[in-house]
Amino acid sequence: MRRREAESTWAARLHAPLTRAFWVIAHRWAGLTLALFLTIAGLTGALLPFEESLHYATRPSLARAVPPHPGDRPLDGIAIAERVERATGGRIAYLPLDVPRDHVMRIFIAAAPGRPALPYDVVWADPYTGQVRLAFTWGGVRDGPENIMPFLYQLHYGYVAGPWGMWAFGIAALVWTIDCFVGFGLTLPIRQKAPRGAPARSSWWRRWKPAWMVRRHARGHKLHVDLHRASGLWLWPLLLVFAWSGVALTVPQIEHPVMRMFGASERYAPPPRAQPLATPPIDRRQAVALGLRELRTIGARRGFTVGEPAMLGYDGGSGTYALYARTSLDAMHEGGRTMLWIDATSGHPLHWADPVGETRTDRVSTWLEMLHMADVFGLPYRIFVSVLGLAVTMLSVTGVLIWLRKRSARLAAPARHRRRDTAKQPEMAA
Repeated sequence: MRRREAESTWAARLHAPLTRAFWVIAHRWAGLTLALFLTIAGLTGALLPFEESLHYATRPSLARAVPPHPGDRPLDGIAIAERVERATGGRIAYLPLDVPRDHVMRIFIAAAPGRPALPYDVVWADPYTGQVRLAFTWGGVRDGPENIMPFLYQLHYGYVAGPWGMWAFGIAALVWTIDCFVGFGLTLPIRQKAPRGAPARSSWWRRWKPAWMVRRHARGHKLHVDLHRASGLWLWPLLLVFAWSGVALTVPQIEHPVMRMFGASERYAPPPRAQPLATPPIDRRQAVALGLRELRTIGARRGFTVGEPAMLGYDGGSGTYALYARTSLDAMHEGGRTMLWIDATSGHPLHWADPVGETRTDRVSTWLEMLHMADVFGLPYRIFVSVLGLAVTMLSVTGVLIWLRKRSARLAAPARHRRRDTAKQPEMAA
């Protein structure tokens, strides 16, 4: 009898989509489904704000760079690229132009057109000589300790499982985004109507206030509930930021159409050529010089200043360069996002991209991405993002513990009822 009643109650909850009970169930199962994803994302995300430093720390003797003679300056990025390509026979598609002084330069490399594949895709190059100190496959943990951080990076976004892994983490981020609103709504106090003539009840805020607090002497289940609910409320804006930006970084196929509905602009893509252009007439130095000159012209017209170039990319399929430079428009604490596309045949500028976007929605998307990647506000924010990663893990763990406690209580309820009924039978007989 009681089993049928429980089943009917459960069915009633599922068929009442606007009731609080339905949203409790939805939040519970969303949390259980996301627990593994968010635990992985939280633990790895606590380290990724310091990915580069930790990456070099795995091989300190090879990563450290010292000038051969006091006062020597590092080579420029293009000179280093030319030496690396001669030594490896590979081709560098995206070249960092901001050369470090105290550690090696990390460069991604691929096989040159028409050449066999390389057994690696990353090199560490000495900034003073261009010598390749280390070559390895990004994320291939078998290569050595230098791949610990790359592996964690790939694990964070699901890259370790290929496209299916990215989709899995992307869908998890989408569910997390929706569940942020569900979880927030469940913390709100239930509306109460006092009977006529009864004394006035507590205000709505006074009834919601305990949800923001962790009781001082709470232990066990009560502590888990307080930590889960209060931390979720205090961190809610950033949890939503990281959830939706996680969708953008893993499954842009979902994020871009949604943001375009709210006014985001189409991202520029250079038109493909009929035949790929492996060796462009405009070389890298010319492309950088032409790009900086054009950016300064645009800056004089639009009111921004241009600093040093940050990266130069080349796409043979369209025969275009993409020059990234640091400008006064950039909000990043390192590098630069201001980008200019250049025709590699004629040297003519093709498209200039504002680093924060053209529309308000573009700016929102850019800031969400930079906040997710800890590219703004320097060291204090990176530390905060690390702590937030641990908080996300804590939310997942406490959510599972709360569910386990409630599940054991539900399973134990029939036994308690049987014992109570058994105790009543002698009384009835008497």
